[in-house]
Amino acid sequence: MTRAEPAWADAGPDDVLMLQMLPTFAVREAEDDLPLSRAAQRLVVFLALRDHPVRRAEAAHTLWGEASGEHSAASLRTTLWRVGQVHRGLVRATPEWLSLADTVAVDVRAAFGLARSLAAHGELPADSGPVAGLLATDLLPVWCDDWLFAFRERWRQLRLHALERLAERLAAQGRFVEAVDVALTAIDGEPLRESAHRSLIRVHLLEGNHGEAIRVYRALVRLLRTELGVAPSPGARALLGEIRPAQ
Repeated sequence: MTRAEPAWADAGPDDVLMLQMLPTFAVREAEDDLPLSRAAQRLVVFLALRDHPVRRAEAAHTLWGEASGEHSAASLRTTLWRVGQVHRGLVRATPEWLSLADTVAVDVRAAFGLARSLAAHGELPADSGPVAGLLATDLLPVWCDDWLFAFRERWRQLRLHALERLAERLAAQGRFVEAVDVALTAIDGEPLRESAHRSLIRVHLLEGNHGEAIRVYRALVRLLRTELGVAPSPGARALLGEIRPAQ
């Protein structure tokens, strides 16, 4: 699978800073990474995952909730000061509100837009490899912050849906090699996700590879029985009904 280009690779000339969160954290200005502390990284990510300004109190409570209100507010002020020492154009702060500066290009925001477009029948890429590589990438997987869970899960679900839809649309255009690779990427992202296996089965059926479709279905039966003690859904079984015996 081709390694994905950063989702902000086509950022315009006004985009001074590039914020990467898929899969690791980095803030880049030209070719240089900004040396942000761990606390500063957490604040930047917290703001980047929201498309609207955030109240200072909310940021302090979420990021330093184990401390008292006074201490969490002080930690936030200290972190903002340190961010400003590294780059004054990264975070916009008022006495009540915080947000990333408009000149920061965020890879996750671009990736969400791409995944939504693909899931909603947007234009197919000329080369699906880099797109599949991006959609296979988790959001900061080594970070353990509880407040990241909902954002990480939202991205995971969206990217898997986009991969499944992309595989089927590629197959409908006769791009079967790419379609199989994309469907397998979806399965690799969540092996117990039946809809990903159904996408691969549909790709094989569209290509006329009935034996491959049956093999994938039987592997799904074994996997679900072993791991979950359940059988595939009627929808998965119905796919094989499209295979007609020779007359």
